[in-house]
Amino acid sequence: MDRDTTKIIAAVTIGLGLATIAYRASQPPKKPNRGTWKAKKDADHYDYVIIGGGTAGCVLASRLSENPNTRVLLLEAGDDHDDTFSVKTPMMAASMFGSKWDWNLKTEPQVHANNRSLKQVRGKMLGGCSSLNGMLYTRGSRSDFDQWADEFGNPGWSYEEILPYFKKSESFHDPSLSADRPQGSKTDRVHDPEYDTFEPEYHSTNGPWNISYQHLFGACKGFIRANEAEGVPRNLDINGKSSLGVFRHQLFTQPNAVRHSLSSAYLGKNKNLPKAENRPNLRIVLKSRVERILIGETKGVQTAYGVSFEDENNVRHEVYIRHEVILSAGVFHSPAILLASGIGHSIHETIPVIQPLPGVGRNLTDHMGVGIVYKCPPTCDTVQQAVAPWKFPGHLYSYLRYGTGIMSSVLMEVASYVRLEDIAPEFVAREKASGTWIEMASGPGAPHIELIFAPCSYETEVLNHKPNYRDNNYTIIPVLLNPASRGSVTAKVTVKLDTRADIDYLQIEPSLDPNVLSDEFDVRVMKEAIRFARKIGKRMQQDPEMAGIEVFPSEAAVPDDDEEALEKFVRKHFASFFHPTGTCAMGPVTSPMAVVDHRLRVHGVDRLRVIDASVMPKVVAAHTCAATVMIAEKGADMIREDYGDHPRDE
Repeated sequence: MDRDTTKIIAAVTIGLGLATIAYRASQPPKKPNRGTWKAKKDADHYDYVIIGGGTAGCVLASRLSENPNTRVLLLEAGDDHDDTFSVKTPMMAASMFGSKWDWNLKTEPQVHANNRSLKQVRGKMLGGCSSLNGMLYTRGSRSDFDQWADEFGNPGWSYEEILPYFKKSESFHDPSLSADRPQGSKTDRVHDPEYDTFEPEYHSTNGPWNISYQHLFGACKGFIRANEAEGVPRNLDINGKSSLGVFRHQLFTQPNAVRHSLSSAYLGKNKNLPKAENRPNLRIVLKSRVERILIGETKGVQTAYGVSFEDENNVRHEVYIRHEVILSAGVFHSPAILLASGIGHSIHETIPVIQPLPGVGRNLTDHMGVGIVYKCPPTCDTVQQAVAPWKFPGHLYSYLRYGTGIMSSVLMEVASYVRLEDIAPEFVAREKASGTWIEMASGPGAPHIELIFAPCSYETEVLNHKPNYRDNNYTIIPVLLNPASRGSVTAKVTVKLDTRADIDYLQIEPSLDPNVLSDEFDVRVMKEAIRFARKIGKRMQQDPEMAGIEVFPSEAAVPDDDEEALEKFVRKHFASFFHPTGTCAMGPVTSPMAVVDHRLRVHGVDRLRVIDASVMPKVVAAHTCAATVMIAEKGADMIREDYGDHPRDE
């Protein structure tokens, strides 16, 4: 290890240690309604049992417990994270990948991607992936949701019908209101009218979930300029009227630059959600792992009546419902739990199939991409300056004292959404002429490709490796938003003996096969996406503030005109952006892939719903967290409509 690296590590370690101490000292005491299972104190009957305290589960627990006469149990496999500095600090998001806060899942070896097992980062804590991810708030195109309603047969899910739920969850922070906010240094520009743009009619300030802008690196502005020079129009609000163009990401951060996970937004102290914290009718049980849903036959219909789970000491318990079990365990664990409960197809001789549904675990779709890394001169404003030993303490002070500066950045502050007809018209013409064209976008206003820009280095498998901070780098990451390839999730079953009860029980682990690049069309599209990303890179080279030189993979190693080299590069480095969807798809019972109906009820099983990203019949052309929250808000209203269980004044 060289001397410079040692200095950097020492500075970062000392700074983060002090920051963690300061942050923990400022945190409120633990909430009395959350903790591990207490067999002698906890009730065994609830109106609703929610499996999974992730992005959707936190929303549902909060909304369903608004009525003080409704008893709700939320079961979460992970722990709480209130006192964790790395969870709350935007720049540190990637530091949690592979940590105790992550399920640390890996796929089966991918036959079409050099037999690599790909990482799948999933949040194992209250708030789920919203407590772990990059905090990028993009909703999706109008036609994405119209397609859910019209093409996939789900009435009530058109854009005009779901827009109110996006707005219901949101508390958008007008960046102009922070113009007079104290600044930690001369470079902390809290409000920049040229880049802090939005369309007010598409937003709300009354919801519990804070959406805001944070620090914007100068290199990000160079990316915007390069896109405009290449003919990509500027989009003033990617969550507004148009879903195409180059834009600045809105983020789910609080105005003081602290991550606003869904557990903080919906289960914490919040002026827009009074008394959400510590409701006595809401019990949150942490470190609880669900074994299966309890299902029996009532009047000839399979009906859910409870949940079997293990506590932190591996002791099994059963809880029972008056109304419904709601499965919100995420795209991988929700289908695995259904399969373990006998819904779907057979996975083990000890589990009889009580409701055949071939779509359980099928239709897995994800956003995938590769990274192209550029080295730029020291004058280029990138994240490298954040970890320089002589600068880091000042940046840390700015963040802790004022909530400003580069530590408030999520690193991927800007991106562009483009269509293939606009960036590669000759490719589209060839594909159509040969009859191999597949229109994967939901409509003419929806993008095929995302280019994400990061003012740092994300080498090899994009987000699977930590950034290289020693060089002054930036990365352009082309991402396939509408893959033709489809994968699947099943469940691995281990039979264990409960010596206390002298009975066998099952331990379930999801088995993931995204089947990436199995459709050759995806490979061909990725080649065009790389070529366009390089066009943007060349535009940035002409910018005196940027002047980057491609160092990974390098044009010498992978020339644009070498089809074989491009394909090898894609198959070697293609990696997930952690937006899996579709494994419990929503649709009519006549659809072979449908698992739930348009009201999110499992086909053929009463009193059981799935409400999370797994119900998306097709992945949105956007980052998926915002759409998942919308689904949960709409799902909560559906449940209350069905049971007349509306909130009362508290």
